[in-house]
Amino acid sequence: MNRKRVIWFGSFLAAFAIVLAAGAKPAFSQRDAGAKIRGDSGVGFWSNQRAARSMRHARDYSRDLYDYSRDARAIQPEVAKSDSANLGRNIESAKNELTHVRKEQAGDKDVLAALAIIEEHLAKATEHHKTLHAACQKDTVDAAVGMECCNVITVELEKALAEHGALMRKLEIKGQASAAKAAAPDKSK
Repeated sequence: MNRKRVIWFGSFLAAFAIVLAAGAKPAFSQRDAGAKIRGDSGVGFWSNQRAARSMRHARDYSRDLYDYSRDARAIQPEVAKSDSANLGRNIESAKNELTHVRKEQAGDKDVLAALAIIEEHLAKATEHHKTLHAACQKDTVDAAVGMECCNVITVELEKALAEHGALMRKLEIKGQASAAKAAAPDKSK
């Protein structure tokens, strides 16, 4: 009985070691020496992540303010002002991060075209946010105006997020293609 346990345990350890060794290489591998020169060292990644995070936060504030406008018996102006200010701050943050991405990816026409579409959606969201924020500055906030503005803002932010997700996938594909090209042996020598 004891010998069976030892054999089973040894087999388990051997299988575990094989799985660990097979999966560990990509996790611990370093970039090749030319990664930084080619621009594969994460350019655009963090700015893109911050932009997406700001858009998601803005969308969440817009949804929350919509729900609050719909469900509250009386809208408290302080709450509406605060949420509207945070909504606007996150839209502006997303726009700011996209300007960094635009600078980092200045030579890529596909990326610039995608950024233009995202920025167009953010501009529409900003336009409706101005109306919302003005309504939230009053002593009594009109729930219908708040709901209408938040609805349009949420729709525009979701469109911007969808375009941004598509852009990130394109950048991943381009990154994988350039990594595969760099890793391929040069047959011309």
